Amino acid sequence: MEEIKVLVADETHEKYVDIILDTISEAAKVRGTGIARRTHEYLATKIKEAKAVIALCGDEFAGFSYIETWGNKQYVTTSGLIVHPKYRGMHLAKRIKDMTFSLARTRWPKAKIFSLTSGAAVMQMNTQLGYKPVTFAELTDDEAFWKGCDGCVNVDILRRTGRKYCICTGMLFDPEEHLPAKIPESVLERIRQIEAAPPVPPLGGKEKETPSFQYQTADPMLYGRLREFAAENRNNPTDAERTLWRFLCRKQLGVSFRRQHIVGCYICDFACVALKLTIEIDGGYHQLPDQQVSDEERTKWLQSLGYTILRFNNEEVSTNTNEVITIIKETICNLQKK
Repeated sequence: MEEIKVLVADETHEKYVDIILDTISEAAKVRGTGIARRTHEYLATKIKEAKAVIALCGDEFAGFSYIETWGNKQYVTTSGLIVHPKYRGMHLAKRIKDMTFSLARTRWPKAKIFSLTSGAAVMQMNTQLGYKPVTFAELTDDEAFWKGCDGCVNVDILRRTGRKYCICTGMLFDPEEHLPAKIPESVLERIRQIEAAPPVPPLGGKEKETPSFQYQTADPMLYGRLREFAAENRNNPTDAERTLWRFLCRKQLGVSFRRQHIVGCYICDFACVALKLTIEIDGGYHQLPDQQVSDEERTKWLQSLGYTILRFNNEEVSTNTNEVITIIKETICNLQKK
């Protein structure tokens, strides 16, 4: 048998998505448990964003796992760990888990990594990596995550207990300087190109931070924690965020915008506080039904405060930039007339 390679997936591995989904589904049937249903598009997006790990024996699929972030990237899960039946009993799950865990720790070094599992093997791997058993109250309160449990046969227990406990065990890893597998430099460079390129405002000058101003719109109990994540997001914009910021910075549209601005317990991609206008740029995962529910709740809460919310997806910003800017200009004009 050829050597089994465990590597961070890229676009060339999208061809394996359907067999990955089938293997996960069949494994759930054997265990008699439900799963958080994922689409081809969702896993393909994870692969393109360097948030997935795949195991291959030659050109044959052997295993897979991916990463999800919750609560404005304060929490991370390594999800969907699966090994093809043909390659079980070879300690492959541990290798995949180690690489996925290392990738998550490298990309979100300050985030807490948690797991919700009923599998003894996964619990053992988690323990070896430094996870500790915790109550569900110590896990993320992001509703999009918990709605993923709706597909499980035991969800009635979760609901009856008010989401305090279930058949699964909650496990949490608090960040430590320990990585069980090395992420290749080529992958690190790819990650930098995807999301870690430094922001470059075209007219020069460094965006000034005004903590006291931001504090006025933030939840004071969460401000300290959210400020760190806002700063991290600001220093690691997506390509679409970088593109739009070139038009919003330095009052080029006649009003002042801020990047990664905190309002209450949320971090808005862009905000004009004077007009109570926020602009969100959505990645592929925002198409998931669960995430759409979370986005809708966020929108209703901001609207209750008088905010106007504009939403665009990455493709719109990248391919129809002029149209996006026109919509923003029209919205600004309408708000200024009020």
